[in-house]
Amino acid sequence: METVIKAVAICGLVAGALWMLSSCNDRIDVQKDYEFSLSTWYLQKTIKQDEPVEIRFTLERAGNYDGAEYSVGYIQMEGKGVVYDEAGTLLTNREMHALDDMANVDHSHPFKDVFTLFYRSVSDKKSELKFIVMDNFGQHTDITVNFEIEK
Repeated sequence: METVIKAVAICGLVAGALWMLSSCNDRIDVQKDYEFSLSTWYLQKTIKQDEPVEIRFTLERAGNYDGAEYSVGYIQMEGKGVVYDEAGTLLTNREMHALDDMANVDHSHPFKDVFTLFYRSVSDKKSELKFIVMDNFGQHTDITVNFEIEK
């Protein structure tokens, strides 16, 4: 009986060792799709028609993956106006634009990108814009900006 118990124990140890060895691999799992958020620095509440207002954004990531790419877009919800970057390149309403193609994006911090867009209202009505940032893994976030027009 003792021989049977020893044989079963040895078989169990061998089976466990084989299972552990078969479940190991030499691949390293790299996280690519880190969560991120978008915020703005202080924004004025009222603007004048046809005068640009600076909107400074901070894109903050929970981690950093070199292969991550970000796009920025906006939707004009109310009012009428134009959005452009520091080089004067116009962004098109309801289209995404590569963040790396925009002028003067500050990539100096490993988990943050800071960039500036400008908005110029061409309407005498309230302006509401939704800015959207999307990564190449399908994640996205947005922030809504409102301006009253000075009369």
